[in-house]
Amino acid sequence: MAKPPRAEPSGPDEGAGAGEGHPAIVLETWLPYRLFGVATRIAEILQSYYAPRYGLTLAAWRAMAVVGARPGASAGEIAQAAGLDQFAASRAIGLLVELGLAGRESARRDRRFAAIALTSEGRRVFLDISRLALRLEAELVAGLDAAERAALEGALAKVEDASAVLRAKGLRGVMPEG
Repeated sequence: MAKPPRAEPSGPDEGAGAGEGHPAIVLETWLPYRLFGVATRIAEILQSYYAPRYGLTLAAWRAMAVVGARPGASAGEIAQAAGLDQFAASRAIGLLVELGLAGRESARRDRRFAAIALTSEGRRVFLDISRLALRLEAELVAGLDAAERAALEGALAKVEDASAVLRAKGLRGVMPEG
């Protein structure tokens, strides 16, 4: 699918929310929306595989993917890495434990901290879903040559870094004074 042409509003009255000389967002060309669309489409395909087979929710799969890569992660670490709030992460971990796919081990010094790890069955399920996820990724970039893939990787790394800086700044750090 070709990249849509970059449409620039022609005046202050063009687009919803435009006014006072400020251009309106053109959703189809706004990078965060485009990245979200790609991620959502791939996540829907993946979810149609793991939900009926394993009873996982999207949040539980995200938590599983984090724990699969970082055994012993805490609920807070899982929430942060998976982009979940604490409540959603807790429910996702609870589902993984209930399904026998993960276990909690409380820290000896601080009982409030629990390390989450996949069980052997959880590891098997994680690897099964990972195979499909990697196949989807391969198909997603199949139309790119090696140079384009390298350029995409480099550009995404820079965009990820910039998003981390923006998150650290917060809303006040990016809003104009006045």
